Amino acid sequence: MMLKRCCFWFSAAVCLLLSSGVAQAQTETALPKLASKRLMNDLQITVATTAEPSDRAAVALVVRYGAAFDQEGKGGTAHLLSRMFMKKTVDRSAADIQAELEFLGAQVDVRCDWDGFRFLLTVHRSSLERALLLLYQVVGEAEFEEGDFEEARQSVLEELQKSPDPRQRLYGQMEAALFAGTTYGRPLAGTVASVSALTIGDIRFFYRKFFSPGQAALEIVGPVDPEPLLQRATRIWGIWVRKDDVPFTFSQPARPAGRRILVEDDPDSPAAQFIAGCLFPRREDAAYVNALVAARILEGRLNRILPTSLLTVGGEGRRLASPFTIQGQAAAEQAVGEIVQVLDAVEELKAEGVTPEELEAARRELVDDFRGRLGSLEGLAHILMDAELYRLGSNYPAYFLDRIARCDVAAVRKAAGDWIFPGGELLLVRGPQDALKTRLSVLGPCEALVP
Repeated sequence: MMLKRCCFWFSAAVCLLLSSGVAQAQTETALPKLASKRLMNDLQITVATTAEPSDRAAVALVVRYGAAFDQEGKGGTAHLLSRMFMKKTVDRSAADIQAELEFLGAQVDVRCDWDGFRFLLTVHRSSLERALLLLYQVVGEAEFEEGDFEEARQSVLEELQKSPDPRQRLYGQMEAALFAGTTYGRPLAGTVASVSALTIGDIRFFYRKFFSPGQAALEIVGPVDPEPLLQRATRIWGIWVRKDDVPFTFSQPARPAGRRILVEDDPDSPAAQFIAGCLFPRREDAAYVNALVAARILEGRLNRILPTSLLTVGGEGRRLASPFTIQGQAAAEQAVGEIVQVLDAVEELKAEGVTPEELEAARRELVDDFRGRLGSLEGLAHILMDAELYRLGSNYPAYFLDRIARCDVAAVRKAAGDWIFPGGELLLVRGPQDALKTRLSVLGPCEALVP
C-alpha cells in the first residue's frame, strides 16, 4: 500500500535568526518530528511526534472540499452535512458511536469552512488504534437517514432565525458585498430559504462526490512511535475508495475600485456600527505573511488612536482571495470622525511605513501566537491540516517562522500598499441615517444598504 515514506526533523535552527527577539522565540519553539506516507488510494498520512510527554494524542482529518462547493441555490449543504457525521455509520448507530467515545475517553470536533472539512479526535494515546478505526467509520462509512437529516436541519434553521450579533451581521453584509457574484458571496451556513429547500439527497450527493482520500490528509499527533502507527493507519484507511477529483475553478472576486459607502438605517440606535473591507492575499500567496504583519501593526496603531471603539483588524487566508476588514463602533455623532481617523491611519501606514520597533513587536506577537498553537495537540493538528489544505508544504511550521523572521520594514510597507485598501474599499455603516448621512457625504456618495 505504500508508495513513499519520508521523515523530517524540523528544528528551529532551520529558521533564519534575523533579529534577537524573533531568534529567541524561534529557538524556544519545539517543532515536531514528522513521518509521512502516501497510500495507494492517494491518502496522505503524517505522524507528528512531539517532544513533550503526555498521555493524550490526536487524530485529525482534513478534506479539501468545503462550503465553496455548495451547488447554486443550495447554500448551507456542506454546513448541514458537518452536523450529521456522528449520527450513523454502516454498522454503528449514534448511541454506539457515543458509547465508543466514552469508552475511549475521546472528544470529536467536526468543522466545515469555505475551503474544507476538519475532523479532530483527541484520545488517550494507548487507544490510538481504536480511535483511528472509529474516525474512519465516522467519515469513510457514514450513512445519512431522513430522521437525522430533519433533526439537523431544524437545528440549523433555528439558529438562522435568531437575531445575529450586530457585529457578526454587519460582517456578513460586508462579505456579501465584497464577494458578490462569487461562491463566497452568500452565508456559509445558508439562508432560511436555501436550507429549507435542502433534501437528504443533497446531503448524500455532496458526500459521495466530495469525500475522497485523494483530496484528504490524515494527521496523528502526540508523543508516539510513528512506525507502528503508520502501519495500523494503512490497514484501516487504505480501504477508503478514491473518487475523481473535482477541480477548484471558482471565479476570483474583483477588488473594490474607489470607495463605495453603504448605509443601513437604524433610527433608534444611539450608536453606529462600521466596517471597512477589501481583499487579502490567498493563504498560499508569498505576500500573505507580510500582509499579516502589516495588519497586526495597523491594529496596534488604531487601538492606540481609538481605544474605546472596540476595533478589530483581521485578514483571513483562504484558497481564493479572502476578506480584510477593520470593524468598530462609536456614538452616532462620533462615528464618521472615527472612520476618517481609521482611513487616515491606513494612508499613513502606506505612505510612511513602519518603525523597526513596531515590526519587532508585531513579529514577536505572531511568533508567540504560533508557538502557543504548536504547544497544544489541537493547535498543532490544525497547523498540519492548514499545511495540507492550502498546499503549504510539509515544512510549513518551520517555513512560517522563517517567513516571519525574513519580514522587514520594506516588505511590510509594500504589503500594506498592495493589500490594505489599495485604490478602494467598501465601507458599511449601520446607525441613525439622519445623524450619519450628511457627515458621511464628506467621504463620498452613499447607497442604501438593504437589510
